[in-house]
Amino acid sequence: MAKAAATKLATTMAKTPLDTLVQARYADAIAQGALLFTDSTVSLQIEQDVNFEVRYVPALAKKPSSKPREKLMSSDFVNPFLPFDQRLHVKGLCGSHQLLLNKYCVVPYHLLITTAEFRQQGEPLTESDFAAVLATTSSLSRPQIVFYNSGEESGASQPHKHMQLLPMPEYLDAPPTVSMWMRSTPELGHTHVSRDLPFAHFGVRLDSSCASPSGLTAAYSAALKELTSAYSESTSYNMILTSTALMLFPRRSNSWEGISINSLGFAGLVLCKTTAELDLVKQLGVLNLLANVGHPALPNASSATQTFA
Repeated sequence: MAKAAATKLATTMAKTPLDTLVQARYADAIAQGALLFTDSTVSLQIEQDVNFEVRYVPALAKKPSSKPREKLMSSDFVNPFLPFDQRLHVKGLCGSHQLLLNKYCVVPYHLLITTAEFRQQGEPLTESDFAAVLATTSSLSRPQIVFYNSGEESGASQPHKHMQLLPMPEYLDAPPTVSMWMRSTPELGHTHVSRDLPFAHFGVRLDSSCASPSGLTAAYSAALKELTSAYSESTSYNMILTSTALMLFPRRSNSWEGISINSLGFAGLVLCKTTAELDLVKQLGVLNLLANVGHPALPNASSATQTFA
């Protein structure tokens, strides 16, 4: 199944050198047993005229979960990123980061960008972090969803700072929550909140003028300033980044009724471990689920807030 899924993705790409490298490393890691691909079943759930992805992954029920601080304090903690498994290594980035394959893979070519030296997961992203992201996304042919889990309630599981990249599903032009947010026609150069999303968020619309480390850092910093002003500097949050938007979602809980939610969940791509969770998401709805683990939508949300460009 892993080979078939990867082959389908690979054949849709006009390959770049990095595509070729990632695909070769992925195939080798699978063959060597270093990368564990997990089969899953995907269904689409339409809410507010947008397709949300609900993925059933029963193998996740067997995977132990803990928060970053719990892992770091554990006497038997081993940092999987320092040193990293050479079989999962794709390449170094900008002298400051490493590009790795995700060991536990539900979607082929799930990538991690880790800091070369230990930094705490949850620290604000920096210009060098965004430089590493752009060095990767600009060299891949397929659009990526970049995400960052920040804080104990964000769904993060590793204490070593890392961002993640997932190929955009072929049936989506953008993550579902980003598509809903874009309906409110956010202006360039502003943070923006939309009435269409029933939970707190802070977004910035991007174009080619923002496609630089400094441009993304400015957008991120503006959204983060709004978030910490509304809540606190210790508030957990999820970040979603695409070529057209950067969005932050403050968190009050990392799960609801046993359903764990990280940044991918707030992108509109939800993972369920059991049929009971799957049924619950279908009954409740993805947006209501996210509202239960996020903060309530801010009052008077409809217009641009902070100007930063």
